[in-house]
Parts: sequence; structure tokens; C-alpha cells
Amino acid sequence: MSASTADDITATLLAHAAGRPGAPVLSAPTRAPMTWGTLAQRIRDARGRLASWGIERGDVLAAAAVDRVECAAAIAILPVSSTFAALDPTLAVGDYVDLLRRTGAKAVLVPARGDHPIGEAARRLGIAEIAMIPDRAAEAGAFDLALVRATASLDAAPRRDAGWAYVGATSGTTGRPKLVPYGHRQALATSRAMGERLAMTPGDVSGHLTPLHLANGQRPALLLAMLNGGSVHCLPEADAGAFLDAVDRDAITYVSASFTIQRELIERLRIGRHVRAGRLRFLRVASGRLEPDEFARLEDAFGVPAITGLGTTEGGILVHQRLPPAPRTHGSVGDPLASEIRIVGDDGREVVEGEVGELQARGPQVFDGYLDDPALTAATFVDGWYRSGDLGRVDASGDVYLVGRATDVINRGGEKFAPLQIEAALRAIPGVADAAAFGVPHPRLGQEIVAAVVREPGVPLTGAELQSRARAALGPRRSPRRVWFVDAIPRNAAGKVLRQSLAAHVGHLSAAACALPQVDDARSSPLEAAIAGLWAAVLGRPAVGRDDDFRTIGGDAFQAARLVGEVRTLFAVEIDADAVEGEASTPARMARLVERAMRH
Repeated sequence: MSASTADDITATLLAHAAGRPGAPVLSAPTRAPMTWGTLAQRIRDARGRLASWGIERGDVLAAAAVDRVECAAAIAILPVSSTFAALDPTLAVGDYVDLLRRTGAKAVLVPARGDHPIGEAARRLGIAEIAMIPDRAAEAGAFDLALVRATASLDAAPRRDAGWAYVGATSGTTGRPKLVPYGHRQALATSRAMGERLAMTPGDVSGHLTPLHLANGQRPALLLAMLNGGSVHCLPEADAGAFLDAVDRDAITYVSASFTIQRELIERLRIGRHVRAGRLRFLRVASGRLEPDEFARLEDAFGVPAITGLGTTEGGILVHQRLPPAPRTHGSVGDPLASEIRIVGDDGREVVEGEVGELQARGPQVFDGYLDDPALTAATFVDGWYRSGDLGRVDASGDVYLVGRATDVINRGGEKFAPLQIEAALRAIPGVADAAAFGVPHPRLGQEIVAAVVREPGVPLTGAELQSRARAALGPRRSPRRVWFVDAIPRNAAGKVLRQSLAAHVGHLSAAACALPQVDDARSSPLEAAIAGLWAAVLGRPAVGRDDDFRTIGGDAFQAARLVGEVRTLFAVEIDADAVEGEASTPARMARLVERAMRH
């Protein structure tokens, strides 16, 4: 490689491979590990294959992060000759069409099995398709590439900045996803600074649980280990049980996972799951906040530090706590990491110590600007300082404390959702005159998506019908879990939604105000009663009604997976975990699904 390891991800990985060719770099349960030497060979093979199709650095190669272990390998391999965009695998065709058009993708990686919406989006736009073919008989992460549909995009697509390693899509306050290029230089600056702060060595192994289309899944959970010469143990997404088993087997030394996953770990340990810390060095809490008592419970249970920081897709890791024996203050997010920070008030001036303002930063890990939105780029920087949108304060020791967001983005389990995007889909449903989406506190996810909806006069639209149509339009991750029908949406004189007053406006937590129907539990069949009891045990509730909605009463993806496992054990029936948010979203509905399955 002509580039030096100082500013090039691929050169850095190849340098590690030259020194430790037989050491593991990527592993997964039941799979033989990929070694550094094999990774180096696959990088060279990918460079030759992509070059034969005219794909080079700066050419956007997009993929839906479907095959988890192979996508982890792709994040390390494909920046050799492309700018890689790993996208949310659950989007609809229209979402992919928009993202592929905006990125100017030269080619799209499509899953080898089945027909994924990203392939349909590529065909609509005339973008070349490359099959990503997992080789599960080989080492973890092994895949082949095959050009299955060549189009004019291989010659006509715009070439972006060759320094861009990745492009990420993240929600913004306007509802239009922001496209964030992240360069080789920025990724290396973050990984090296974090590596020094956390004393990373080639012996470190990341326990990877995070979705790979998210910045945390690509950077602290993956590249932090690899770029410091360590390795990654790729576990099933958000599987707390698999993580605990890996800890017991001495398979990992750290985890960087969302606060939602960390809360699931706390719950597993609370109900009697024991763990032996072994090689585990620290737990990193990402994508949101835990309360100080939750940090203490994690540290008591594992016997290792639980640390956190402040990171954004655009800015990388800006602030981070240190490991013992350095002092840590629970409630803070630590001190600056390879960057300068300042706290600025509404008047644009720095505030005095202890006062609250917007946190701004500048440093080598901060991105250069959005891919296709110069106006947003201009608004995001002021005099060379990146505006994080986070409100915080700094104490006398230099520790940073966050107090909130300057935007209305809903943070559900570490994923950020724009209310305006959800509202647009709700308003498109026949019978909806107006809608406003907002976040309310959730005990495990941090926030949950809910909505207030105004019906058109005379339209008998029910809450169940509305939620069914919303799930079809938005998918299970973005659709509101609870809906209230109201006479009007509160707005200011300019017509802007008064989002902060919505919870009070709908009477949040008032059962009478909720649009979901309430049904007398005395009508429950024996099977419904048994399943309702199972729900109560999994959710830790004294009782669950036959028509209680899983998400509405506090359920999350981890509990859905546990519930599906219990149903499999008790009734010998297979239910997809996604059904718990759809056709099996209440005990009564699940009972009907189980009954049908038992008859066949």
C-alpha cells in the first residue's frame, strides 16, 4: 500500500497482519476464527475483484447489514477499494431508493439468498448489483463477491473523496436522514486515542453485540479492537445470554454496547444468572445513559469498571471516562479525548464553569461535513467548532456532564428516530388528519416512540387499525408503540408542534386516554391465561391482561427473544421474535398463533 499507517485503515490492518499472521482477528460462536493472515489475503483479493469492476476508493459501495459476521468482515476489508456504506437492514424499498440516490452508489451488495428490498431499490435506480456470498464452511466472516448485474452506474456514478472510508445514515431533526462520511484519518484518530485511554493491546477481544449499521457497531465495538491489533468476537445481535456465555468462556475482554443491552445484563444477573469475569477488563456503555445506581450494579456484578463517554456519528468519541486507578465520577461522561471542547450559551459565548450550554468540539476525529447537505454542514460548524447538539456543563476537574439534547430526536435503545419522518407516514394513512410523534420514558429502552393522532371527521379509525398500518409503512422499529386520539395537535403561532407539551396534552399514563382497546380478562381462554402468565414472568409484572400490547407494557427485543424461547420450550411451537410486535403482540393474539401451529 502506498498510504502510511498514519492515515489509512487498510495499511494499519496489513501492518498488524504482517506482525501476527497466525493470530485470530474475527471469531464467532461455532465458527473457526479468521486469522490476521487470512484477513490480509482477503483484503488483497477484494482489491483485485473490485478493481476489475472499476470500483476504487471514493466509489460508494452500499449494503444492507444482513449477514452479521460477514458484514463485520466487510467493514474491515472493503475500504481497501471503496467507500463502504453499511445500511440498516430493516428499511423499506423507498428508503433504500432515497439513500442510494443521495450517496451516488456505484454498486450495491445484495444478499445471496432471498430477495432483499435493497436489491429492488438498486434495480429501480439502475445500480449495479454484487452478490455477497457467505462461505460458512470457511472461517468466520468469509465471503465471496460476484457481479450479478452490471449497469451503467459502474461508469457513471460520481466518485467521492478517496479519503472517505465509510458513509453512515443517521436521523436528523428534519426527518431526512443525514449522510455522514467518515474518513480513514478520523477513524484512526479515534481508535488510537481510545486505545491509549483504555490501554488496548493485541490481546484484547471485543464482544460484539451492536447492530453493524450504527456508528458504535462499526467503531468502538469493531475498529477499536482491530486497529489496535486486537480481535472481535461477533455475537448474535443484542443477545445478552450469548455475551454472558462468552464472558464465562474467557472469550472476550471488553464490550461496547448500548445502554439497553447493559440494562438487559443487569436484569439477567438480578434474576439469578451468575457470571465469572475472567478476562473481562471493562464494560463500555454507549448510545445513551444509565443511572449511577445502574453503573454500580454492573460493576458489582462483573467486578470490572463500567465506563461511558460522549460520541456522535459525526464527531467520533469526543469525551470519555478513564479506567482505574484514574478517578471516575458516575454521572459524568469523562474528559475530552483527542479534542478540544467548549460549552457555549445561547449568545454564542463560552459559559463559565458549571453553567449549561451546547457542547462544541474540534479535533482530528471530527468529520469534515455532510455528503449532500452544505447548508446543514454550515449550520453544524461555527468558527471551525463542531456543534454536537448536546447540552452539558464542565466541572472544575474538566469532567463533562450531559443534561439533555438540543433537538427532539427520539433515542430508543440507542437508535435515533426523527419525529417528522414518523409523522409523515402517519399522516399518509387514510383517516388521519394530523399527527405528532414524540418520545416518552421507557424503563429499559430509555425512550419509546408514541404518537398523538387527529382523526378526520366521521372516520371510524381504531387504534389497532392505525398501529397495523403504521407498522406496515414504517416497519417495527420506527412505528409508535402507543397512540392517543386527540382533537388537535398543540402548535405555536408558526405552526410548529409544541413537542415538549405533548405528553401532558394526551394525558400520558392515563389508560382512559389511550387509543388501544381494553378487554375484560375474564374472557380469557385457558391457553390465553397460560400465555398471559408466561408474559408476566418474562416481563416481571404481577399480571398481564389478554389484550395488553407487548411494547405498550414495557417489553423490548431482549424480552421478546426470551418469550419466544419459553413458548418453544412449553408448547413446541416456533414463533418468530418479530411476531411479538405484530400478529402475536398480545397474549390473546399469541394464543391464536400457538393454537394454529399446534393444529398443523
